[in-house]
Amino acid sequence: MLRELIEEGKIYRQNPEIDIVERPVRVNKKMQLEFLRWEMTALLFLQQNYKGHPMVLEFKKAIDEDKKGCFWITLNSLIGILEAFDKIKPHIDTEIDFESILCGIFDHFHSCALQLRRRHAGRSTLAIADEYDVQDLLHAILKLHFSDVRPEEWTPSYAGNSNRMDFLLREANMAIEVKMTRDNLKDKEIGEQLIIDIAKYKQHPNVNVLYCFIYDPNSNIYNPVGLENDLNQQSSDDFKVKVFVRPN
Repeated sequence: MLRELIEEGKIYRQNPEIDIVERPVRVNKKMQLEFLRWEMTALLFLQQNYKGHPMVLEFKKAIDEDKKGCFWITLNSLIGILEAFDKIKPHIDTEIDFESILCGIFDHFHSCALQLRRRHAGRSTLAIADEYDVQDLLHAILKLHFSDVRPEEWTPSYAGNSNRMDFLLREANMAIEVKMTRDNLKDKEIGEQLIIDIAKYKQHPNVNVLYCFIYDPNSNIYNPVGLENDLNQQSSDDFKVKVFVRPN
């Protein structure tokens, strides 16, 4: 990708626009819109792959100072920075911020569920009526962000019983347990269930972090923050518990 951006940038050096009033030379006038698109594509590539590198800031500064003038000197500066990255080949940041992605999914899950009700011409849709519906919708959303989402992997035997987890993100050693409240499943009952679930997950060799997503569309949880805090305290040095009651 980096070499492709460099070679594309060199194309804009061809047939530059010469200003007879001695203003700075610009790139080919017919290609100026494409040049602006190339600038932003290259900037996004650097920001995504070399996050925090000082030369990325220099690249952005050069674009900002260009003020869409499409100047030849800016083009050469940008190509020079790209070629430096290609030569030095600094480490590419490929780490996925699982926590930020999952927090965003949990925070916006209810809005997504509501939107599904508003189908064009009253067409049928997925109504979130129980915990299985929550799992189905959440699974679909997770697949938009992660390639390896394993539903209901078997957990080790606990107290004589084998149990199944809702979702396993194997590459991050994370699991997601899903609950949906109802009239007879509120703070106390949800808390008791999850304490048992947490103890089971602690036995799983591929789970270091457990996300508990409690979907509470009808506000059955009296004290969601208190429930989150109480369950989060089940964490240990080598096993983290992160509880989300949504919407809140």
